[in-house]
Amino acid sequence: MAYRLVVADLDGTARSRRFGVTPGVRRAVAAARASGVRVCVATGRMWRSAAPWVHRLGADAPVILYNGGQLFDFDRGRVLHDRRLPADSARQALAVIRRHPEVQPHLFLNDRVYVERRHPLTDAYAEDDGLEYEVVTAFEPLLTEDPHKVLVTGEPEKLEILGSAAKGTGLSARVVRSEATKLEFLPPGVSKATALRVMLEALGVEAEEVIAVGDNWNDLELIEAAGLGVAMGDAPEGVRARADHVCGTADEEGFRQVLERFILG
Repeated sequence: MAYRLVVADLDGTARSRRFGVTPGVRRAVAAARASGVRVCVATGRMWRSAAPWVHRLGADAPVILYNGGQLFDFDRGRVLHDRRLPADSARQALAVIRRHPEVQPHLFLNDRVYVERRHPLTDAYAEDDGLEYEVVTAFEPLLTEDPHKVLVTGEPEKLEILGSAAKGTGLSARVVRSEATKLEFLPPGVSKATALRVMLEALGVEAEEVIAVGDNWNDLELIEAAGLGVAMGDAPEGVRARADHVCGTADEEGFRQVLERFILG
C-alpha cells in the first residue's frame, strides 16, 4: 500500500514528554514530507498550546484539535470543522464533576482555559502544555456559549471513579481518558476519527491511504479508522490489542520507527 497521509497524536507519540520532539523524529518527518507524504497532527490541545510543537515537528496543515472538536488549517488561518459541547451538557458534566472535589475541572472556551480555583494539578498541567489559564468565580456565566470541552485532571484512580459515575448518568457527552491523569468531556459523537473523515474529504485521500499513530484511549477510534493503525509501545493494553502494529515508545522515537518502516523503508 502506498500511504499518502500520516496522522499522529502529539503528546506521548510525536512528542516525547521527556525529550520533546527529538531531532530523529524531525528528520523522519522532513524525509516523509519530501517523499510526497503529508504528515499531520491530531491532538487534544487547542491551537495556542499545540502550535509550537506542530511547527517544531514540521507537520503539515490541517491539524486536528480538541480531540476532534476542531479541524484547523493553520496555513490559511481557517477553521474547517468545529464541533462544541452543548452548554447544557457542559453544565450537566460540571454538576457530576463537583461531586468529586478531589479532581480539578478546566473549561475550554474560545481558545482560553478557565478554572474556578487555583490548584497544583492545574499548575502542573499548564506547565506541561504551555497553557495560561484564568481563575473565575464560577463557570456558569461563561456558558452563554458552547465550550469545546471540559477537561478534568486528577489521580488515575479518582478519574476512574468519576468516569464510571459520569457514564452512568446518561450524560450527553463523550467521556474519554486522554492520559492517566486526564479525563475529558467532549461533544457527543466527537473523536479524532470524526475529524479525520473531514480531513480526508478536504484532502482527497482515502482512509486506506492513511497511517494513524497514537498512545491512549482518545486515539483508539483514529487508529481503527486508518488503513494502518499504530499504537505506541506504552499505550494501554486495550489500545495495543486493537492496533495493526505496535511501535516503540515516544522516548524510543517510536514515531520515527513508523515513518522509517512504512514510508521511508
